[in-house]
Amino acid sequence: MIYCMISMVLTRFVSNWGDQAIAVQRVGSQIESISWMTADGFALAINAFVAQNFGGKKFDRVKKGYMTAAAIVCVWGLFTTSVLVFGRRPVFSLFISEADVVPMGMEYLRILGYSQLFMSMESMTAGALSGLGKTFQCSVIMILLTVIRIPLAMLLGPALGLNGIWWALSISSITKGIVFFLYYQKVLRGLMK
Repeated sequence: MIYCMISMVLTRFVSNWGDQAIAVQRVGSQIESISWMTADGFALAINAFVAQNFGGKKFDRVKKGYMTAAAIVCVWGLFTTSVLVFGRRPVFSLFISEADVVPMGMEYLRILGYSQLFMSMESMTAGALSGLGKTFQCSVIMILLTVIRIPLAMLLGPALGLNGIWWALSISSITKGIVFFLYYQKVLRGLMK
């Protein structure tokens, strides 16, 4: 619910740049879903794997399973980053071909492309933490670091225009990915003692 409210506020900010900007946001978020939907699948799988091995006190398997999933998700995140950053024109043009909208869409994909690795790690790591019973902590991290999108957008929007809104999204996703990964490592060190 909180995520939806944040999204509505950000869409309101985007609407200041007109209907084309809203179209770019909607289409762009659908395109970038190739990374987070895949990461969500890994999150579900690693959640069950971690929970089962955590319950069985097989902490080495918890660590190995997470690191294996993280390696795969990192490769996928780097692939989607490459597609969105370097293939942004043909990818976006598949969905919208208006000459004045395509450059806006290309900027969206480029800026959000930089965060795909981190977004993928965020989702997958949240699944692993949930498997360890850290669901409350996941919610707190997710909410707080998603809420920062609003002040970031308010700060970067006037300075960078519409791209400032996209940077707010990307910066928060990068931050969440790093924080989730570091927090998981801390929790894992506590288990291995």
